[in-house]
Amino acid sequence: MEEKVILAYVSQYKNKYYFNQDIGKLPDAVKNEILSGMIFITEEAGGVTELGFEPDGTVYLDTYAEEDDLGYDQISGRLLISEFEREHKELFDQLKTWFRTVKRGGLS
Repeated sequence: MEEKVILAYVSQYKNKYYFNQDIGKLPDAVKNEILSGMIFITEEAGGVTELGFEPDGTVYLDTYAEEDDLGYDQISGRLLISEFEREHKELFDQLKTWFRTVKRGGLS
């Protein structure tokens, strides 16, 4: 069974971000656009924001918190994710195509 592949991750807890360079090379402008949106979501909602790919290549963007995080705002996180996905639909479509191409090239 295939698993999700994480492309990027922003954590309020570690005050860090991670971008998976092992998948393939993305232009810096695309990485910056993705990370700036994810950092904004994390700063507003708290917790962790994660972007990656489902096994079928579908792009997902999610936010979640550690169990004892009372400052995490799940409603804000979901609203901000919906807004980001709507405003960046073309980018998400391109990421899906890019991932499927990279995956066919040897990532499995």
